[in-house]
Amino acid sequence: MVSSSEPTRLGSRTPCEVSSCGVHSWLIAVAYLILTGVALYPVLSVDVPPLVDYPNHLARMHILSAWHDDPDLQRNYVVNRSLGPNMAMDLIVPMLTKILPIYDAGRLFVAATLLLIIGGTITLRRVVVGNVGLWPILSFLLIYNHAFFWGFLNFLFTAGLALFAFSAWIALRERPYLARIAVFSTVVIVLFYGHLFGLLIYGVLVFGFECGRAWRDRYEEGFSIAAWVVTSSQFVIPAILFFEWIARKELATDTINRFGPWVAKIVALISPVHFGQALVDFPTAVFLIVVVILCITRRWVTLADNLKLPVIFLASAAALMPNFLSDVWGTDFRLPAIVGCVLLAGVETRPIAWRQTRTIVSIAVALFLVRTAAIASHWHDVDAKFSEFRNAARSLEPGASLLVSQDRNDTPDGVPGLYGMTFWHMGALAIIERSAFYPTLFTGHTTVDASMDRILINSPVGTPVNRAVLAASAIPANSTYPLGHKLSRYTWLFWIGWPENFDYVLTIRFDNKTNPYPIRLEAVSQGSYFDIYRVTPVPSGSSKLTTRRSARGSHGFE
Repeated sequence: MVSSSEPTRLGSRTPCEVSSCGVHSWLIAVAYLILTGVALYPVLSVDVPPLVDYPNHLARMHILSAWHDDPDLQRNYVVNRSLGPNMAMDLIVPMLTKILPIYDAGRLFVAATLLLIIGGTITLRRVVVGNVGLWPILSFLLIYNHAFFWGFLNFLFTAGLALFAFSAWIALRERPYLARIAVFSTVVIVLFYGHLFGLLIYGVLVFGFECGRAWRDRYEEGFSIAAWVVTSSQFVIPAILFFEWIARKELATDTINRFGPWVAKIVALISPVHFGQALVDFPTAVFLIVVVILCITRRWVTLADNLKLPVIFLASAAALMPNFLSDVWGTDFRLPAIVGCVLLAGVETRPIAWRQTRTIVSIAVALFLVRTAAIASHWHDVDAKFSEFRNAARSLEPGASLLVSQDRNDTPDGVPGLYGMTFWHMGALAIIERSAFYPTLFTGHTTVDASMDRILINSPVGTPVNRAVLAASAIPANSTYPLGHKLSRYTWLFWIGWPENFDYVLTIRFDNKTNPYPIRLEAVSQGSYFDIYRVTPVPSGSSKLTTRRSARGSHGFE
């Protein structure tokens, strides 16, 4: 039952929402279809979307789907089938590879991620306001956000599911208790295994909604604790699963939890539109800030009562989130874009601001088209480079081990500062092309780990080694720490004495074309921005240096 004192009723429509601010509903539907097609164009027009972590994740999907039939993969990796709270991609993409090539299956998952966020925003608005209207169009400016730039796909996919789940919770609020408990207990299990932060989003939104509902209905007869019992009971099974997962994973004593520098908070604040394209990201951020200021000061819009507390609670969670949470980096910039989507789902235009709304949406559409064109152009450039490497990687021996070197400051002139990061995990594509061993594949805390023969030259998380370190670490005796030394919970020294442990070295360079260690590296393939070297045998008469330590296991959460 909805309180009679509640100004905004579920499913009610203001005059503006009925007319969609003077725009015919069929035109709005066409606009959403066209904008969705534009949003998906960058993803569907390339083979490998150049999101920072995506090649690494895609390589893991290939291992999961091909491991049983590939002896080289079996020699390099082991597969861990146990479930954990970060597995949306791991559960879906390997199934898609049964009918699609791995690159197509990956792109389909990325496209589905964007569709879930857009669709979840639209669905939530339809449930809360009663009409889709124009305001959710602004959510298209938020889908290419900083979490997407880094390739946090499990999180974003599950966050989109969380928006749909929250919409269903509101829509089914008056259904029988037992039916709701059964349905949403299943829903939250799906969210739990998709990504723990997706479940967090859903939980915060539901808690905020129920708090608001309880406050509005506090004077009504029949208000009961039963509503809270139904709300909380759906989270019982995920809580049990979470503590079971904690109990069986290796607990580290050096877990990192910190808020990070003030710059990290600025990045988190602009993260909904921060995609490494300053020329279009900055105008988009300015536009959205101006819109917020005008809407508040001129009172052009109101926010549906049912979403006021959910938005406040989720925004508070985003503001309080540290930069590192239990060793997971980037937790502070994951939620803001989702906060923006929920906010847009609840915005209602006052009749006095119909014209202003149409103007705002028109500018937003223009910005979105320009921004998407810039992103697509950048992606086509990087995808062509990825394709060049994929072709060159086919010259590697199957199952060979590949070390990657890249200097952080070696980038082309005139490109964004984050450009070089998109190549950090490009070497993982050699796993798909040649079943290679790649030392910084996300392992241990995922469904894949390094084999016992490779564990010493593996690191659960890592980035390319720069040239100076490559040259300095070639001889183990020159290193302060031994091979496999644990720098942090997820980062181990895998490059010490690399000439004795790796078959090839890939150097990613845009300026420095020199051989980083000519005494042991022989060029076998040269690209426009990379070189592939074969590691040559120890010169005759030299003693072979080996560094061996006991193998270790790793379990955690990213």
